[in-house]
Amino acid sequence: MVNKGEKLKLDLHTHIWEASSFEKPSIDTAYKVINQCKKIGIDGIAITDHDHAHPELLKISFEYYKIFTKHFPNEIVVFPGREIELHMKHDYFQTYEVGEFMLPNGKLFRNYCHPGHPSQQIEINHIQSIEVNNSIHNWHINKNQVYELADKHNLILTEVSDAHEINDIGKNYIEIPLEDLLSSGIDLNKLQIQGWENHRSI
Repeated sequence: MVNKGEKLKLDLHTHIWEASSFEKPSIDTAYKVINQCKKIGIDGIAITDHDHAHPELLKISFEYYKIFTKHFPNEIVVFPGREIELHMKHDYFQTYEVGEFMLPNGKLFRNYCHPGHPSQQIEINHIQSIEVNNSIHNWHINKNQVYELADKHNLILTEVSDAHEINDIGKNYIEIPLEDLLSSGIDLNKLQIQGWENHRSI
């Protein structure tokens, strides 16, 4: 149970399925993730494996969510989602990556991943947050540019692990009230986001 106004320590960019060597979602992997979160002192994660790794990546992410909530209720906060590659509107050959995950109120939250990689150009389109600190991609990030974009577009600044191994989860995180995420999410009934047609709630 999260109290109103309580700040949560959240790692909003993790690759749980890849960390399990792409095994079928299991109680064992979920248990290891919880232990790592407890060990490092964070309250929760977003599951954002690369969607190109499997044609039904979101289904896998939601299977993990169900395991966490059924077998380990209230142990950690979990947002199921994916990381996708998008083409820039002004130049199709320039791409960027966005982490998308479902919030408890059914809204979608989108986090701009490691700005500066793969494209040095940055395009803000239906984005709620942007990474200013990424444990494995920091050398790509122009922090002054990110701060300016966050101020201009009213974006939440995120610090993430981008963990591809369970032991890396929580190396970076942000402290934020859950309400701040909930209030800024995208209403999927008003804006169509490809791939989320069959995932409207958790």
